[in-house]
Amino acid sequence: MVIVKATWLFRCFTPSGGKFRAMAIWPFLFTRYDKSTLSESILNHEKIHFRQQLEMLWIGFFLWYSVEFVLLYLKLRNRDMAYRQISFEREAYGHESHKDYLKHRKWFAWSRYLRQ
Repeated sequence: MVIVKATWLFRCFTPSGGKFRAMAIWPFLFTRYDKSTLSESILNHEKIHFRQQLEMLWIGFFLWYSVEFVLLYLKLRNRDMAYRQISFEREAYGHESHKDYLKHRKWFAWSRYLRQ
């Protein structure tokens, strides 16, 4: 994992001043702040995204993520709610505080979070 401080990236993707602190694009972890300010739970959250990206062969992850976000946004009409309901995010938020989660995680575990 290569950690890169990239405030410019967050201005592009969250022009309204979104709350995102980090963004995983394997093998890079882009952060809005200095890497020393990233908590263990944020790092674990992003590592879960790395695993998701690898098992979806990277491009599949971003395609699925984008389609799921658009469909959820059209249904919910709320960007934050749509983001939180994406299956990849539901898995990552649900397990970010479990430091050993990736040691026991099953392949495609995010699929269990598809609109339950």
